[in-house]
Amino acid sequence: MPKLVVLKLDDNLIKGVRVSLEIGAEGDLPAVAIQAFLPPKPEIAEHYDRWQSTYRSLGDFRIKPIEISIMGSRAEQLSKCRFLREQLSQQINSWLNSEPFRKLKETLLEQLMPSDTIRFLVKTDDIDLRRLPWYCWDIFERYPKAEIALSSAAYKKTQVVNKNFGNNCAKAKILAILGNAENIDIDRDRNIIAGLRPAEISFLVESNRREICQELWENNWDILFFAGHSDSDTSGRSGRFYINKTESLTVEELKQGFKLAVSSGLQLAIINSCDGLGIARQLEDLGMPQTIVMREPVCDRVAQDFLKYFLAYFCSGEPLYVAVRLARQRLAELESEIPGADWLPIICQNPASKPPTWQELLHKPEPETVSNPPSLSRLRRFQIGLLAIATAAVSVMGARSLGLLQIWELQAFDQLMRLRPAESSDSRLLVVEATEMDINKYGFPLPDATIAKAVGKLAQYGAQTIALDIFRDRPLQPGYAALAARFHGDRNLIGLCSVKETGKPNKYGIKPPPALPKERLGFSDVVADADGILRRHLLFMQPHSSDPCTTEHSLSARVALHYLAAKGIQPESLPRDKIRLGNAVFAPIHGSTGAYQNLDDRGFQIMLNYRAPQNFIRRVMLAELLEGKVNPNLIKDRIIFIGVTAPISNPDYFLTPYSAGESPSQKMPGVLIQAQMSSQIISAVLDRRPLLQIAPEWTQMLWIVGGAAVGSAIAIVSRRRLHVVSGAIASAGILCGVCWFLLIGGWWLPLVPSALAMVGAGLIAIVFTFRPK
Repeated sequence: MPKLVVLKLDDNLIKGVRVSLEIGAEGDLPAVAIQAFLPPKPEIAEHYDRWQSTYRSLGDFRIKPIEISIMGSRAEQLSKCRFLREQLSQQINSWLNSEPFRKLKETLLEQLMPSDTIRFLVKTDDIDLRRLPWYCWDIFERYPKAEIALSSAAYKKTQVVNKNFGNNCAKAKILAILGNAENIDIDRDRNIIAGLRPAEISFLVESNRREICQELWENNWDILFFAGHSDSDTSGRSGRFYINKTESLTVEELKQGFKLAVSSGLQLAIINSCDGLGIARQLEDLGMPQTIVMREPVCDRVAQDFLKYFLAYFCSGEPLYVAVRLARQRLAELESEIPGADWLPIICQNPASKPPTWQELLHKPEPETVSNPPSLSRLRRFQIGLLAIATAAVSVMGARSLGLLQIWELQAFDQLMRLRPAESSDSRLLVVEATEMDINKYGFPLPDATIAKAVGKLAQYGAQTIALDIFRDRPLQPGYAALAARFHGDRNLIGLCSVKETGKPNKYGIKPPPALPKERLGFSDVVADADGILRRHLLFMQPHSSDPCTTEHSLSARVALHYLAAKGIQPESLPRDKIRLGNAVFAPIHGSTGAYQNLDDRGFQIMLNYRAPQNFIRRVMLAELLEGKVNPNLIKDRIIFIGVTAPISNPDYFLTPYSAGESPSQKMPGVLIQAQMSSQIISAVLDRRPLLQIAPEWTQMLWIVGGAAVGSAIAIVSRRRLHVVSGAIASAGILCGVCWFLLIGGWWLPLVPSALAMVGAGLIAIVFTFRPK
């Protein structure tokens, strides 16, 4: 939350200065109050007088930009001016570092953070203290969003009773008075003001007292701007505008008009002319909320550059004080030409008023802000942050361990799978599918003769491995003898069976083909999650002694191992139930890992790394093969799966992570599932395609804690609800992006738990740290 620091200064440089410090949040009572003393140091005023005299001797104020010569007395005066400026700065810092003042400075450093937006109000009526360049205090180097303003020791709040809130045009109303233009380039001032958008601007060019009074009395204004000649008397209590070549006015002479303008909503006066402290003091006495003036004579270049920079920052959304600070700092670029240019602009503030934002001047509602309680220390914020992180992370992990997040995590996994870039098809595999057209032609179930002929064709064309994903536990004449001969004699043919499942009365198991040796047999069984979606790959399991299907290998594993064996690659057992095939290591998942809780982990299961189903494998119709319409080169040295894809065999269709992305949800035929699984094994071994792995438990815990830490940090650091929301959205996007990227690389990290931890920690931090402004 923005901070307000008030330094009340009593007495003067000759007697010494009694200082009262108050620190608090904007709009709240001070949280800290302390008193200190600055010892007498009249030489500071003397140093200021010497710098001022040298600075003013440079001349050429408020005419066209100074042309500086590096020769003669002017160069000497510039050098002297820079020297006196540095000397004055050293004197001021020496004074502010004096022992009686040290405790106050330490309090400031303890209570304020470098990231805070800070308004420093110096309350004093002493002219010598008001004209000092307080900016050179070295403490301001620590606070880039802090700015000094002057205010009177006595002030009162002006009630705004006639503000035109019916302005639906959402424009700032500006009265721009362009005074005596003699030797002044006010055209550039006018162009800068005229470029403000959105704004309703009325220009008075070398006008008279009557016209100015009429505008102040008859219209409501948000900003008053003056460019021209002006000066202040030596007491610093009054000043004079030169409104045309023959006429000048004091604020006192426009007193009633200014008072009405302030009560009607005038918020800001920008006096972009010379020596304006006296004018500012008179405006303060009339209750003007904010006035920006130049403390000394000013040339065109400085005045116009400051105006340009200030309006650019202010209109872009920076607070008024920060905009002045940034614009002043830009003036330091002119140091070689105009020493002390960044000392010239100064805000004079009515402490009873709050500086407006550009948004407020447009009569639009300011975005709602949230803020830290004024007494909230950095340590307390840190403690709240840790509490939010711990509470959110532990809660999410607890809910996860109970399985409450499993369905959400699996759905998020499916979404990330669908978002992955499409991979190229696996050219090592081919599917011969029996479509509805084939079933209509050859009948269902397919006769043994049809299957035997298809197998014979594939063997003739040089298939490396033939996987028959069709149950053939009994003869289906005609042609049984021919098919049995193929089962017995064709060493590249792998057949199918299905295991019995306890507790499922309709799942008795299906026997293998009678003539098929066990070493060329694989089970067709798969493991689906509770929502029916197939995300895991069952490679091996131990059958029961009474099971009709006695093989330990799945069809997909048997096919892949047969294909790899021909290339000299054999499986190797590793510790912790892992298996090595070539350079690929297969590690089984267990009952409670990642999103899965109390998982039935019987057998050897891994995650199934699908290829996108669109064209992931070449497919030909059974009739095309039998009629000789298939190019033999598509078959030679490849793995061929034979199966039924006609919807007549609905039990052999499965939901996949890609199903939800299709409307209506599409299931994948079992033969394609088996091809996906075999492709996963072979691609991991031969192509180093990543296997999907669930991150270790400690990594997942750190990831969840990290999400909570991000949410807590966003809530604590952000100053506006809009920033909290935008930060949360950006972080959620990054979180999704990282999880998606890692999934492409083969690692599944918890997206939903980390996102919930982030949101939960952020909400907890908001509850304990923030409150509506």
